[in-house]
Amino acid sequence: MLPRHAVTRAIAGREALAIRCFILVLAFLPPWIAAAASSERAATWTSLFNGRDLAGWDVWLGPKSGGYHDPKTSKESPLGLNNDPLHVFSVDREAGVPAIHVSGQVFGAITTREEFENFHLRIEYKWGTKKWPPRNEPQHYPDSGALYWAIGPQGAGSYAWMRSVECNIMQKGVGQWWAVDGTYVDVEARKVVLEKEPWIPYRGEGPGEECHVYQKGLPLITTGGGITSGIDPEKPGEWNVCEVIAWGNVGLHLLNGQVSLALVNPRYTDNNIERPLNHGKIQLQSEGAEIFFRKVELRPISKIPSDLLTHVPLSSPSEEGFASLIGRDEKDGWAQCGPGNFTVADGVATGHGGMGLWWHTRRAYTNFVIRGEWLQEQPIADSGLFVRFPDPGQDPWKAVREGHEMEIGDPHPAKPSDTTGSIYPFSPPVEVPVKPPGKWNAYELVCVGHNYSVRLNGQLVNTWTDPQKRSLAGYVGIQNYNDGKTVRHRNLRIKPLP
Repeated sequence: MLPRHAVTRAIAGREALAIRCFILVLAFLPPWIAAAASSERAATWTSLFNGRDLAGWDVWLGPKSGGYHDPKTSKESPLGLNNDPLHVFSVDREAGVPAIHVSGQVFGAITTREEFENFHLRIEYKWGTKKWPPRNEPQHYPDSGALYWAIGPQGAGSYAWMRSVECNIMQKGVGQWWAVDGTYVDVEARKVVLEKEPWIPYRGEGPGEECHVYQKGLPLITTGGGITSGIDPEKPGEWNVCEVIAWGNVGLHLLNGQVSLALVNPRYTDNNIERPLNHGKIQLQSEGAEIFFRKVELRPISKIPSDLLTHVPLSSPSEEGFASLIGRDEKDGWAQCGPGNFTVADGVATGHGGMGLWWHTRRAYTNFVIRGEWLQEQPIADSGLFVRFPDPGQDPWKAVREGHEMEIGDPHPAKPSDTTGSIYPFSPPVEVPVKPPGKWNAYELVCVGHNYSVRLNGQLVNTWTDPQKRSLAGYVGIQNYNDGKTVRHRNLRIKPLP
């Protein structure tokens, strides 16, 4: 934590002078911090559909015969970009309101010309009555979908869709995820034979069909296959509301206000390298069934809504791939920057004096999960985990100015940004489930792009997107703070993410 308690503590000499100077610097921060918070609260919905035409969207259609095609082997060419002789996509009035009418006759999509990163998407939809080959048999559910973070060429998936994350819109399966052009995700799920699980709303479209079913609390698995939901709150014959929360490495799918699926780490492989899928365009599918869309709306978000935090699974629940950072002694891969020091005994690192920074010198990290445990010997003993700062040399303030800090200190301070679990001083946690002094606590910090999330003792308490867009890569370190109190650290480990 930064030395903000200096106003109430007697710290002598040059350290006190430095603190007072830095407080003056901080005085210039609150306006933009307050503005960012105000902007998030005031973020309004932007309509992606003007009610008159498809301005702002491109149309892409696969082969005129319809159905699924492999771009590498198909003998038919796609209708392609903005060539819609059959009026698969049009604007009609449905129940007296303007709507995007999708006939479903040819597989394809309309695609936003704009790209999006962190957002809340809300779509109202209603099924029509027509179905088209090859999805016109009774066992085939009416099918469409909202594809997000769509990248790459049009038609790469089945000659119809871009590489993307799918929130399927299908009767009995709204919120499903299916791989599009080689994507895969992590999800809390188990593989089932659908005909043996009668409680699952989606019954499959053929004997012996297998699928993963999402169930919150199950072990996290990686899949490039289908994932279906265990709930079906769709209102037959009515307008329904499908929503997507897309933030960082998290996708939450909702139907009529209920979470139907939660996924993390959407990604794909390119030249044997895993790459994250976390920004791109939005597509609305045509996939063999008539459907109407209205009120296609989006708003930017800088955090996951607090009431949905419990649905977000761990980014990496196992310990596979983690590397331990604390070595045999305080100089094993580490260096002290600024006043004070750390000592290491039996795998426990203890800070003394300060305010200084003990930093790991062997590697800079970009996207990663870092986990550790801390123990405060006395109430509000002060420390912090710093990430993504440059080589500090002998200046511990570089970590303050150019990196970011996960605060360890007071669980109930007067100022929310001073709270344990805060990304100081920008984003306080929504809860602080910490144990009393003398007990070990666990934390997890996930850094993906400019997005940061904090878990305390297993509970997700803070998500935040950096509006300043500070460095995306740097070193990690722990603060030692001159408050006459002791904080100990152990089991510090890190795992790179794509």
